[in-house]
Amino acid sequence: MTAGCHSSRRRFLTGSASGALASTAAVPLLANSTASSFGRAKSVVVLYLYGAPSQMDTLDPKPDAPVERRSIFSNISTAHPGVHVCEHLPRIASTLDQYCLVRSMTHTSNNHAVSVALSGLSTSLPVIEANRKAPQHWPYFGSVLEYLWKRDGLDLGAAGMPLNVILPWPLNARTDPNRWSPHAAWLGAGYDPVYPQFRGAGSREVGNPTASGPNAVRGRFDPYDGVTAPSTFVFDGTELPADLSQQRFADRLDLLQGLGHQSTATFPSRFERYQRAASRMITDPRLAMAVDVTREPIEVREKYGLTLFGMEALAARRLIESGVRVVTAFWDDYSFGNNAWDTHYNHFPRLKEGLCPIFDQVLPAFYEDMSRRGLLEDTLVMVISEHGRTPAIAPVDGGGRDHWAGAYWGLFFGAGIQTGQVIGATDREGGYPTRRPIDPKDILATMYHLLGIDASATMIPDRFQRPLHVLPHGTVVREMLT
Repeated sequence: MTAGCHSSRRRFLTGSASGALASTAAVPLLANSTASSFGRAKSVVVLYLYGAPSQMDTLDPKPDAPVERRSIFSNISTAHPGVHVCEHLPRIASTLDQYCLVRSMTHTSNNHAVSVALSGLSTSLPVIEANRKAPQHWPYFGSVLEYLWKRDGLDLGAAGMPLNVILPWPLNARTDPNRWSPHAAWLGAGYDPVYPQFRGAGSREVGNPTASGPNAVRGRFDPYDGVTAPSTFVFDGTELPADLSQQRFADRLDLLQGLGHQSTATFPSRFERYQRAASRMITDPRLAMAVDVTREPIEVREKYGLTLFGMEALAARRLIESGVRVVTAFWDDYSFGNNAWDTHYNHFPRLKEGLCPIFDQVLPAFYEDMSRRGLLEDTLVMVISEHGRTPAIAPVDGGGRDHWAGAYWGLFFGAGIQTGQVIGATDREGGYPTRRPIDPKDILATMYHLLGIDASATMIPDRFQRPLHVLPHGTVVREMLT
């Protein structure tokens, strides 16, 4: 992390790139302001299906594909006339007119390139994705938003609440913590998202998802398949010891603040961000209350489904309601590889018995709850992943589909989104778009637009303090907007 990332805005604008950056400082407020959708959203929620889902076995079925590549699942009609989805998504089918379905997302990185989906990184390789600290990584979009909002003095949401939260833990933390997870990269750790921890237990015994027969029957309680009712999220270390009063703690904060001001010219900014974040979570109970889903009636939790992803979606609603601006909820691997949506093995049984039914319960419940509370008026919701899966079915137990970025889907609703439509189309095997190909950067450009930021004109500093567009490319998908 370069020292300049923590300079004041005044010092930043007086550098060699001051003209370019100063000229764009007001762009987020002004560009395209005549468009009715520009700036419609105040907050954004990402429901992220890590793995990723098979397009032809979920929301883009291909009944005319060659039999050796065709899904074994039947298709059902939806609330959108003429549009069909997988038989194991009946609730989503009955509410499909509430969403904007994009079937033609595409890029070239077939390696769980979550960073391509959620940051400005244009393309990725396994060696980059496997190294969280690789210098090629760009800041996660939530960190970019936090940087811009603070830099430009815009509305920062509820006082005392963080702007940027990830659920249920840092991505890949339970399987490979060296892999990429959302972070601020060169913007500095002070703009990293905040993470709670899952505190609970799985309630449904399942087997190893990469095996079948006797090898599949081994005790494993994966909370994504089911959780006990007391399961919730907490911020560890945010409770004061019994012998430390709030007044004594406040006195210590004052002392720390004084020490911070006596440090080097660049250190205080970083120090103070960490200090404020830590003290906020200790002295203000609202954040801890927001992620404590057990405060919801059991009937509400059961409507979402007593699964980890269901509780993440419920926590996301509570966080947005409490004033948090950016929430990304990951359906992540829990312990074994390939136990989220990465269905290299046991593809069809896993979709039928767990993945599809759980997703089919969570998404409509989340939509209904957000809508009923009026939160969709100013909240954008994106249901996305990093890629799709191969048209070819691997000859393994239960079938398997491998990584495929040639075509996949995304679902969108909320502030500024024109729902009740399907954008784009793919070929008879679901391998490539045949109409309106859309890049992940187009989706991010659309998100920025809805949040009042013109990605084509807004700059952030790169690691050498040179002006850099928030995205390297990407255009707003106008068809998605009201």
